[in-house]
Amino acid sequence: MVLTEKFDFFWTTMELCDWRDEWNDDKVLRPVIRYLSKQDDQIIFAFDDLMTELLYDLDTKKLAEQCEKVDPLMCDDTFLYSRCAALINGPDFYEKVKRGRMKKVWSMDFEALLYVPGKAWALKHRRSADDYPHSSPLSYETGSNEEGWNR
Repeated sequence: MVLTEKFDFFWTTMELCDWRDEWNDDKVLRPVIRYLSKQDDQIIFAFDDLMTELLYDLDTKKLAEQCEKVDPLMCDDTFLYSRCAALINGPDFYEKVKRGRMKKVWSMDFEALLYVPGKAWALKHRRSADDYPHSSPLSYETGSNEEGWNR
């Protein structure tokens, strides 16, 4: 596996997903949210930063072009939600997507992953996820990885 140890916490946490109800993204992610809600805020924020960095690394022109071939009506959100599907399917799947060898991901989506850190924080503090106080140094939004779009 090419991914560095720094991402081990993210991948280990994602192994908590409950796939018994795989068509309900919120139920799949519920154990991850519960686990993170029991951690210090810094751990929740670290999870957010790792997730964002992984999504950022998939934000490239080459991969967007692959996505557009599968979905000619692709928009920025379509590409983002498919990148989320790359993460939810684990590190090996992610690496194949990153290398351009897993084109089926572009017909998948898993938007709910984006809200995990905010929901975990909100559950922990009994507040609204809208009050989530952290912003990652990188952005997962489509086109934010300028280097990835200029290659």
